[in-house]
Amino acid sequence: MNIENPAGGIDSVYPCTEYLTFGPWIYLVPQYKPQSVLMLGYAGGTAAGLIRLFYGDVPITAVDLEKPNQFFYDVDFVQADAQEFVEDCGRFDCIIVDVWDHTRPEPCGFVSTPEFAEAAMGKCDYLIVAGMDDTDMSAYPRPVKVLSLGRLRFHYIVVNRIAQLPIR
Repeated sequence: MNIENPAGGIDSVYPCTEYLTFGPWIYLVPQYKPQSVLMLGYAGGTAAGLIRLFYGDVPITAVDLEKPNQFFYDVDFVQADAQEFVEDCGRFDCIIVDVWDHTRPEPCGFVSTPEFAEAAMGKCDYLIVAGMDDTDMSAYPRPVKVLSLGRLRFHYIVVNRIAQLPIR
């Protein structure tokens, strides 16, 4: 089952393994087992399903403006604006920023602002930011890694030292 967005793209697939290596969702999975995850942008939860597949019962809080018709994965869902939510939320081991403007294929503009970058980095140790090849990432520190899938870019940023990561 595919969940499409108004611009005609596919937001999610179920089961989460349907397009495991052909879709962007695998790039949103943290590179280590996090203690807790905040997903800013949930859509249908494909990335949450992959996190469960790889790491089991990790607490996941998912924030999205639109509540999905169905929940396939056990998450604490919050229907809210991601930009506002991150300002007042608690700490998470990992934050995944995957919020898109569905009127055109690009991340929401606030993702590139210094205020949002500072708020997100102040709430986690590890940050994954989904963007496009022309997304301005200058508000963030240099990522440990950037992975590409066509024009999509996934930026992996270590905010604080993480013992589980094999990075020196």
